[in-house]
Amino acid sequence: MRFLLMIVVAAVSFLSCHGVLLANDSQPADALEVEHLKAALSDLDHADFDRREAATEFLSKQGLSAIPSLMEAAEKRSTEASVRIFFVLQKMYCGTDDSAIEAVDLALQRLKQCEKLEVAAKAVRAIDGVADIRQKRAIQQFERLGGIIRLQKTDSEHPPQLRPAIDYLMLGPEWVGGNDGLRILARIEEIRQRPTPLYIIRGLDIADQTLLDLIAELPFLLINRRGPAKLGVSNRNTLRDGRCVIENIDPGSAADLAGLRAGDEVLEIGDQEVNSFEKLIEIIGEKEPGDRVPITIRRSGEEQTIEVVLSGWGKKTP
Repeated sequence: MRFLLMIVVAAVSFLSCHGVLLANDSQPADALEVEHLKAALSDLDHADFDRREAATEFLSKQGLSAIPSLMEAAEKRSTEASVRIFFVLQKMYCGTDDSAIEAVDLALQRLKQCEKLEVAAKAVRAIDGVADIRQKRAIQQFERLGGIIRLQKTDSEHPPQLRPAIDYLMLGPEWVGGNDGLRILARIEEIRQRPTPLYIIRGLDIADQTLLDLIAELPFLLINRRGPAKLGVSNRNTLRDGRCVIENIDPGSAADLAGLRAGDEVLEIGDQEVNSFEKLIEIIGEKEPGDRVPITIRRSGEEQTIEVVLSGWGKKTP
């Protein structure tokens, strides 16, 4: 009994020295949580190093409800406290609570706009510090919402441990993210660094203003509206000299199954002349999945016509 009493006394002393009130019948549980949070925030710049460390560890384990207080404290507290708060936010971002992660991301974005340059700079560094995991989560979330991300083919110049670059993004029939879901793309740093096409399949209701806002945030994002049919060819260096040459073919696509090859020059689709890759896209955009189209090509100096059965852009198609 005496030993148990000693433990209780020690626990009371520990909580008291950290400015934490003990719950009683007249104090609601949520009020106690608020007091715990206030005490921990107060201890972030305490003279005692152990108190600062304990407060940082405590705050790192708090969830969604703590984020507004952390944001406010980041702008108002000392440099020492602010540094620790951004560390806490980064640690939360690397956790498993999706709602807290979203709230942290929003908090960091708002703090990046803070009038205090020191705080804004810390927010930028905090975002940079979680850039890899932020992009990974964004890609996973984009795909969960029904978006498609096609990666470029790897070759001997790309070390196998590196993730291949994004070839294109696509919003098709499975997209359930609406307009708001597209904000996720702003978290993919790769799109900020190189031109990346975003194909939006006809019939999907995406507001023009949403796309304008997205382009303002991501100037390298190339918005392309496409028809529902897919041929499965690409040319990142679109020629404008009156020729349309296939650069890449998606494995398993309609083009691949029909026998088209990289390097083929497309001359006609049906009875329509093709003099640029944009023209090819325009013609295919008027077709429907399942349509049979004759494509006249030039290969090794010889012309031939190949019939292609077009596929669609859904996830179950290449």
